[in-house]
Amino acid sequence: MLRRLGLAISYFVAVAYILSVLLPALYCFQHGCKGPGEGDAFMPAFFLTPVGGIASALCLYNAVLNIRKRDSWSWVFWPLAVVFAIVLLGVITFIGMLVYFVVFHRSHH
Repeated sequence: MLRRLGLAISYFVAVAYILSVLLPALYCFQHGCKGPGEGDAFMPAFFLTPVGGIASALCLYNAVLNIRKRDSWSWVFWPLAVVFAIVLLGVITFIGMLVYFVVFHRSHH
């Protein structure tokens, strides 16, 4: 029971993280973001990156386990596994870019 509750919380956090990235991106795509002030819509996604990345990893692990079971309904987990893998790649890329800019673009005063 506790494992299922943890898994449900992980899925909820992962979906909330994905939506916190997709909804502002969709808005910017439709209306055009013209300045740094409109990028503030992405701040929840930046703050949720550590928790969202961990939750996405747990959800991806669960999806892979369910795919390996080869039940009649395990095909449902393939799209989820693809989405969570893409999210994890994005999180890793974001953290890598953040480290790169912090380390190599410091002002030398």
